[in-house]
Amino acid sequence: MTTSDRNSEQSQTPPPPPRPLHLHGDDKEEYWSYKSKIQLLVQRYCNVITEEPLSYVMRWAPLIMLHILARTVNATVAVWTAFGMNASQIVLEYFHSTYKPQYPSWTWLSSAQTLTFFGLGVADAALRRRGGLDPALLSPVVFSVLLATACLSVAVGMPFTKQLTQHRVSDEVRRSDGFHRLTVVLAVFWMGLFATAAGCAWAAYAVQNDESLPHAVHAVVGTALPLLVMAGGVLATPVIGKALKAKYGVKGIADVEPEKDDSGEEEAENANDNDQDTEAYASNLV
Repeated sequence: MTTSDRNSEQSQTPPPPPRPLHLHGDDKEEYWSYKSKIQLLVQRYCNVITEEPLSYVMRWAPLIMLHILARTVNATVAVWTAFGMNASQIVLEYFHSTYKPQYPSWTWLSSAQTLTFFGLGVADAALRRRGGLDPALLSPVVFSVLLATACLSVAVGMPFTKQLTQHRVSDEVRRSDGFHRLTVVLAVFWMGLFATAAGCAWAAYAVQNDESLPHAVHAVVGTALPLLVMAGGVLATPVIGKALKAKYGVKGIADVEPEKDDSGEEEAENANDNDQDTEAYASNLV
């Protein structure tokens, strides 16, 4: 075999696979301890972000930021900032559900907002030569999509409010008809709020070129009123939910009295019996 043949044969031979990482003794314990600490830190962060009360802020923060940046900067910055915030919220919700299964791995509202923001960003890029999207168009489009999403969730029998409240009840209550009716009523309530916000936003967009109206009117009707409607819905939902719980007989986890644990008393009685048996045995030996 010539030297060229050897070289060609060696070049055709695949490289050996990389050696796996083998940890032994103290190194292995230190590795898993370090990994568990990081995982615990991420879980604590998810607990703070995705659970009440901060979850209310995080759920609506992208929409608020969209309105603020659309008025102060431009549509491009507003859309992609809101998209990034909402996409990170989706990732956190999914990771949160991996170790707390009572929470959903996805939600109607977060998914709808993320897709809407992405679609608006693509449309803005496509219309860049014509000046991009009109910032006044963002609010009516987003609220219209939220209204359509809420209607779709109720139509398919899985209201978006059911996903947001399922962690508050047990599995048995979650499958009950009373809890389903409660979430449907809450979803219809929010459909009315989305319709009101979308109507205000479309009205402001329709009259934005009317010079007879001051600019403050457009800002109030197109931005302030929709956001105030959403804030009112967030504040009113717990009150309405409490009344519906009493009407439909739905009990949350906090409403269920925990069963009395008698294991401590049983252990104490067993310990006393063992002490008495030991004393009796010792007296017999004496």
